[in-house]
Parts: sequence; C-alpha cells; structure tokens
Amino acid sequence: MYRLMIADDEDEERRGIRFLLGRCGFSFEIMEAVDGRDALEKLGEFPADILMTDVKMPFMDGIALATEARKRYPGLQLIFFSGYDDFDYVKKALSLQAVDYILKPVNPEEFQKTIATVRERIARKQDADAASLHFQQNYVLARLLNKTRTEKLHQEYKNGQLSFADAYTRLLLMEFEEDFFGKDVADVREFLDALEGTLTDDVKFLDINPSQAVFFLGDAYRSEKMARSLAEKLGNIVRERFGHCCYLAVSPEIACADGIGEAYEAAEAGLENRFFYRDIYVYPLEKNPSGLEPVFEEREIWRTIEKDIACHDCYSLRKNVEIFLDTCRGNRLQSYIYTRFVCANLLRVLFQGIPQSEGRLAQMVEKSYGCGSFAELEQLVWSVVDELEEHLQRGADSPKHTIALVERYIREHYAETLSLDILADKVYLTPHYLSSMFIQEKGIGVNKYIKNVRMEKARELLLETNMKISEICEKTGYSNLSYFCRSFRNEYGKTPEQYRG
Repeated sequence: MYRLMIADDEDEERRGIRFLLGRCGFSFEIMEAVDGRDALEKLGEFPADILMTDVKMPFMDGIALATEARKRYPGLQLIFFSGYDDFDYVKKALSLQAVDYILKPVNPEEFQKTIATVRERIARKQDADAASLHFQQNYVLARLLNKTRTEKLHQEYKNGQLSFADAYTRLLLMEFEEDFFGKDVADVREFLDALEGTLTDDVKFLDINPSQAVFFLGDAYRSEKMARSLAEKLGNIVRERFGHCCYLAVSPEIACADGIGEAYEAAEAGLENRFFYRDIYVYPLEKNPSGLEPVFEEREIWRTIEKDIACHDCYSLRKNVEIFLDTCRGNRLQSYIYTRFVCANLLRVLFQGIPQSEGRLAQMVEKSYGCGSFAELEQLVWSVVDELEEHLQRGADSPKHTIALVERYIREHYAETLSLDILADKVYLTPHYLSSMFIQEKGIGVNKYIKNVRMEKARELLLETNMKISEICEKTGYSNLSYFCRSFRNEYGKTPEQYRG
C-alpha cells in the first residue's frame, strides 16, 4: 500500500481530501500534518510515496516544504493544491517536477485523474528501480564469479549495495553439453516460469553463458543434503519440460561474498567426473552413492580407453580403468573366470599404446590367468597403466600448442555453433582432457572463454561500426537478441545501446 502525506493547516481541508480518496476508491496509508514544518519532521518517520500539500501554510509554506523534501527524498511525488491561481506558484511547482497543481475547491474528476496518474508514475518507477537493481546485482555476481574482490567493488558501490551477496551459502552450477540458454530457451523468463514453486525467495538465478547457469543459494541450502535435493528437482524439471539433460554440481559452503569465485571453480571441478558415469547428473559424487552405474559395457569401456590412449589423456585413462576394476571388484561380473578374461582383454588394449611390447603382452596375459586373487590381478593391471602413462607423457604434444590451436579456432569461428565436444574433435582429444587442459592453461573453462571472445567482438563492433544491435547479435554467435542484450549487460554493466552511447 502506498503512503500519502497530507499537509494543510485547515482540518476541514484534510478531511475533504480523505473523503475524496475514499469516494474515488483509492486506498492509502495516510499521515496528516498541520503545516510545512510539521510535515517535514513527520516525513523522517513516515517515508511517504506522495506528498499533497497546500501552498499557503504558517511556519513553512508548501513550496518551501516541497523544495526541502525533494532534496531529502528525491523519489517523493508532489501534488500541490491551493486557492491561489498564481503563475509564480505554478512555475515553482513545475520546477519541482510536481505531478499537478490543483485549485481549490477541488474538482473530484480532476482529483481522481491526478491520483491515478501519480499511482501509475510510482508503479513505473518501482518497476524501473527493481529492474535496475536486478541488473546491478547480476553484474556484481558475474564479477564475483570472476574473482573480483569485494574490496574493489566497494569502491564502486555505496555501502549496503553489496550486502546481498553475503547471504549466499552455496552455489549450484548447471551445465549443458550444448547451448541451451538463448537457443532452446530463447527467453530466460520461460525457464524460470518452469521452475516456479521449486525455487525459494533466497535463491537467485544467473545464466553466465549459453550452456551454463548458476543458482546462488541462501541459508536454507547451507546443508549439502538440501542443495543436492534441489539439484535433483531442477534436473528432473529440465528433462521433463524441455527434453534436455543437464549436469549440476553443488559447491562447497561459502563463508562470504569473496568466496563465490572459488566456489564456482570447485563446482566446475566437481563436474569433471560427468564424463565417466552414465545417468548420474548431480555432482560431486556422494561417498556412498546409491544406484551408481559406472559406464561398463566391455566393448564400450575398451573403446573409451583406446580413445584415452590415442588422445594421451592420462587422467581419463586412470579414471576409466578404476571404474572397470571397481566393477570387477564388486563381483558384478559374477564369474571370477570371466573377470580374468575381461582383465586380460584390458591388458591387450593397454599394450596397444606401448610400442614393441608384443612379447611382453603374451607374458602378462598368461600371468593374469595365474593370479590367485583379484588384488594380484588389480596390481598387475596398474603396473601396466603406470608404464603406459610414462610412455604417453613422454610423447604428448605441448599443451600450450594444443590450447593455442583451440583458441585460434574459437576466434575464427565464434559466430558458429561451438561446444566442448566440437573443439575436442578438432584437436583429437577427449572432451574431459581438453576441458582440464584448458582450465589449467587459461585459468577459465572453455564455455567462459567462448563467451569472452564473443563479448569482446560485440564490444568492438558496437564502438567501431554502425551495425544494428540485431546484426551484431547474429555476427557474434547469438541466435536470440534479448538473450544477447542480457548477456552483454551482465558482462559490462550496460546494455549494448548504453555502451555505444
């Protein structure tokens, strides 16, 4: 409910205003003042949205009251009413940006129209303020994700404007294999509408690039169990409503706003294991996950390991061998004879990456069939993995050279569809290996780098050309104009139009 201050030295006039408000069907929380000085004092305790004041009053007249009130409360809406049709008064009222100057006796129709106008003006301002605050907070959060320290941000913002960021206790990172925001979901509001009833008021959403979004979680999700439960719900909604699979990672607990960047990095690292498990969408993996199904189909796991060897991806190699051995150790293959058989086949796959080892392969396979326990068999496999890894690391191409090729491809093809899978194929690496290598070399993920390149190019085109915003959107790889504008504002704190100036 809006707040209204009525300042008039005549009690009958104040009652008349109240009567007209009721007659017109307007509802306000009302405070009365008997003169300008009284009104100014009461405004300190009663933050009014509207000040209706008579012009002629003792101690402090309406013009003086409005002038001082405007200085203290810039958003205050002013309405003057007076029995004096004086041009000087009207001129001063206009200089104070008053909504209206109403002559007494008050015409009910004119009064109703004026009140309707001022309410509409307040509503528009509140909407504009809310939108401005929303974009400001998004910009601040984007910078915190990039590890901008709050000490620097405090130099740019007033005290209290950053306090909202300290309320978040965890992050929830959502990632898609392909572009989702701005493409499959053209309007982010459509996505948030689908989540209505799932997100509480202390959760804030920010799409940071077309394939990633972050949910900033309030105190209700301080518990990892609660955060994981929300992640499961969100993943189910995305699959059911949009027909897409996404992966979600719960960050460690955040102590303060300065920890947001580190929490985001930890969440990204938690998603690395998504390459190794089927039908597992929430990470990091629980210590004792129920229903965990590793990717284990003999030919599939061997093809995966062969690709790890071809791509020199030692991390993925070890992870996939570990999954393989975990399955064997859990007796999921039922037969120990069959377990030795598949382990012997694994040895054959591993030895493909070790040159001039045909004779040793036969010896190791024979030795595997002679192992008296699974522990011996496992030790044998790891010894071969160690040897293979040493060979792969000696022959691996320079990571800097590989990343330079990826960077060049992104900068030459930023206007096209880009994804981790597409880039990994271009340099003959596994997606996981490229992702890990890129983060290690550049300090940011592939998706973030792609967005940075596109935003840099958009900024350049805005400043150096007369191209339309819609053309720049298309030229920088975005298919949806509104999403492009949102992304630009989150990145630079201004809309494309404002940035161009």
